Amino acid sequence: MSFENEKYEKADPFAALDGRKASVINPHGELTVKTLKDADEALTFLENHPRAAEIAEEGNAILEDPVQLKKLIRKIDLTIAPLLAAVYFLQFLDKTTLSYTAVMGIRTDTHLVGQDYSNLSMLFYVGFLAAEFPTQYLAQHISRLGLYLGVNIMIWGLILGFHAACTTYAGLSIVRTLLGIFESCVAPILVLIIAMWYKKMEQGRRVSWFYVCNSLTQIFGGFLAYGVSFANTKFASWRIFYIAIGVMTMIIGLLVALFLPDSPVKARRFTDAEKVAVLMRVKDNQSGTQNAVIKKEQVLETFKDGRVYLVCLATILSSIPNGGLSNFSSILLTTFGYTSQQALVLNTPSGLVGAVCVLLVGYLSDKWGDRSIVMLICILPTILGAGMMIGLDPGGIPANKAGLLAASFLTGTFGAAFMLLLAWNASNIAGHSKKVTTNALTLISFCVGNILGTQTFQSYQAPGYISGKISIVATLSALCFVIVALRLYNDYLNKQNQKTLAGMSEEEKQELRGKMAFADQTDRKNPFFVYTH
Repeated sequence: MSFENEKYEKADPFAALDGRKASVINPHGELTVKTLKDADEALTFLENHPRAAEIAEEGNAILEDPVQLKKLIRKIDLTIAPLLAAVYFLQFLDKTTLSYTAVMGIRTDTHLVGQDYSNLSMLFYVGFLAAEFPTQYLAQHISRLGLYLGVNIMIWGLILGFHAACTTYAGLSIVRTLLGIFESCVAPILVLIIAMWYKKMEQGRRVSWFYVCNSLTQIFGGFLAYGVSFANTKFASWRIFYIAIGVMTMIIGLLVALFLPDSPVKARRFTDAEKVAVLMRVKDNQSGTQNAVIKKEQVLETFKDGRVYLVCLATILSSIPNGGLSNFSSILLTTFGYTSQQALVLNTPSGLVGAVCVLLVGYLSDKWGDRSIVMLICILPTILGAGMMIGLDPGGIPANKAGLLAASFLTGTFGAAFMLLLAWNASNIAGHSKKVTTNALTLISFCVGNILGTQTFQSYQAPGYISGKISIVATLSALCFVIVALRLYNDYLNKQNQKTLAGMSEEEKQELRGKMAFADQTDRKNPFFVYTH
């Protein structure tokens, strides 16, 4: 390196990341990014920092010191993970409160008949579906993910409290739809946050840390509902339950708005040197952090990407069983011969099974560097459990009470499959507008699947609910084939990228790799992007 180049590098230590500067790979002078507005916000932070040389040196020192690096990762985990876990815990608990209150008297007190209960379960997802695209693009435009998420949580906590005032099906229909609208922002934002802060092979485990709360809510919610069910007051126990959960939700929403960082660049608790270290640590993900500009070309690319449709199909297939079981699990236990209060408690072991499965699946998917194989492993026990429910409960007449209880526990494993689909999105999509659009489509598919799932359990089939049980076996079996197809597609794209890179010199690859890291380009336009399978 010449003295002039060395002097320039010291003055502009992040020049290698600046896609506005022409690359040697393109003789026509085309740039990977035209302006900082088009680039990832990380590049704007790095290039415009008044102490760029100083923080670059301090950031590199953190990365090169194993002790400081370990301390940084621990700080990220303690800043991000507890809040994300609390949010997901509340979202699933708040969404499934209807399942608990179903055996606490809400159906009688609000005069629900026929398919009214199933329709209330469905209306949550109708609101969720309608709001998904608007809420995601609004969050991107505002570019304050922590604040936006916290405000939405506080609003839905208030709506949850309003459930306690309902006396009719019409009133419950309104609050259930509104609840879906304000909860719709959660999962996509959490996936974006994980992708900003962690390397690809750390993301599966971190997603599992918040997704495990789906299972933990079964334990917490079951015991809380069981305790509240003994309340001897003029105020119905299910109304007390809704008020208690609503207040807790608003408190957590306030904490999220105050303390969850919007992005590494905007993290108040982190020094500028730590921010640089965080950004340089995830640079090789080739997916950046965020960009507030909604890019039409990235949105259009999303709808042309076959992998996105496979992810959506996989999401629908995994969500149909979820829509049924999350709302009918307590009711199913009563059909097996248990009392309503026993059903509330007996729901908790399947939550424990699900929690262990999610954490184990998240750990193994990162350790093995393989999402699809682990996904298949966690689906099979649920297929077995649903098959046992069909075989041991013919015509709604329980043939083996203990066996049916064991079968219900086995159905707690399949939830980890959707968790890995979220991790797949975090690892396999680049370009912020494409990430936002893909996550929105994934959650819309989640809604569609859950809506269909609530309708697979028909009231006229009670107590056997045979169509609901058959649908679990059928959809999860089909999901296995879609997962294999996704794996093969991702492997094919990696081979195509390897062919492209084979035609470049090492100097060209090194230069372009740096410029693509924070250029806010999509995965399909970046030959350095590596898809996880």
